Amino acid sequence: MNHLSFLIGLKNNLEYSQKFYENTRLLYPETEIVFVSFGSTDGTHQWLDSLQDKNLKYYYSDHHKTLSDTYNKAIEISTKEFVCFLHNDMVLGKKFLEEILISLEKYNIIYYKTIEPPIFGKDERLWKEVKDFGSSFEDFDYKGFYDYEKISHHKEGQFVDAASFFLACKKDILLNIGGLDPLFSPMFCEDDDLILRLRLSGQKIFLCTAAITYHFVSKTSRFSEEFRNRSLTIENISRRNFVRKWGFQNYSKCKAKYDIGVILENGTSETLSELEPFATKIYTDFDFKTYINTEQPNTAINLNEKIHPIAEKKTHDVTVYIDGSKMNVKTMTILNNLSEIVSDRVENQQLQIPYFKKLYYKIFKSYKPIIIIKEGIRTEKKLIKNAK
Repeated sequence: MNHLSFLIGLKNNLEYSQKFYENTRLLYPETEIVFVSFGSTDGTHQWLDSLQDKNLKYYYSDHHKTLSDTYNKAIEISTKEFVCFLHNDMVLGKKFLEEILISLEKYNIIYYKTIEPPIFGKDERLWKEVKDFGSSFEDFDYKGFYDYEKISHHKEGQFVDAASFFLACKKDILLNIGGLDPLFSPMFCEDDDLILRLRLSGQKIFLCTAAITYHFVSKTSRFSEEFRNRSLTIENISRRNFVRKWGFQNYSKCKAKYDIGVILENGTSETLSELEPFATKIYTDFDFKTYINTEQPNTAINLNEKIHPIAEKKTHDVTVYIDGSKMNVKTMTILNNLSEIVSDRVENQQLQIPYFKKLYYKIFKSYKPIIIIKEGIRTEKKLIKNAK
């Protein structure tokens, strides 16, 4: 039971941290708990200093950092062979740790199952079940939850494709790919990015349905006092950064990344905003400095290295020619699926001329954006490990 660390990121919401700690210690007094807090201002750091617990590791700083930075620090200071990501708005099952460790004897990475109140309606996944045992620690039905856990204890697990932040694995697996990516600031999409990189590295993920927790849902993130009025904006920015990194949306079925150069004629800030995330580099014919000045605060990716005057255009494996004056919804639908379109064309070897082919999609009678593919070399595996 002493080979695994519980990793928990904290950001204010001291009452939840205290209750989580109290509940967890009642069930698992000898398990290493790792708390990390960046920028908490509600007494969290003073509370951490007050704890007398030989099995507790913690770190805090007054600086604000991303959720990825928070859990990366927790991975770093943990001392056990295995780690398990948790949130402080959770109640763990009585058999949770036992089932996690049994599964980790057989599988490299596992999801555990979360039970959630109907905050998002019937949004159920293989790893998530909607069942109401309460909306906070104050009204939580502990008996009902633990009784339900006994029913779940005998359910069979399975390998899954769906993404979830709630995983457990060997610490070295996470270290070998550079942990979570701080590109997603302050949060959102770091889980999709992590799971994608784990899969690209060859890992399979097993769902252990017998290991369950109750998750009150986003009490320290989406619905917290600090973020509740900014959550939608933060999520949209994070999704754009996911596309900037990978070249496709986080929900895309096709996970193929290519070296894509976009040539945008008759460009505007609006059309540039739509196209820029999908391009490796983009070349356009208008003064884009205002766009860079406005957008750069939303990303750690250097937009000055990404956006260039059209006269500086260079050769790319995939080149897309766009007339910005004729952009419409259909155009963007095509570009949103550009990775899939290129992948399908390459994999089916539908070549007009070997290694040099043109793919046309008719938007309306007078306009056809042109996609030129040289070789269609996939590059997503270059992103498995985070760059330092």
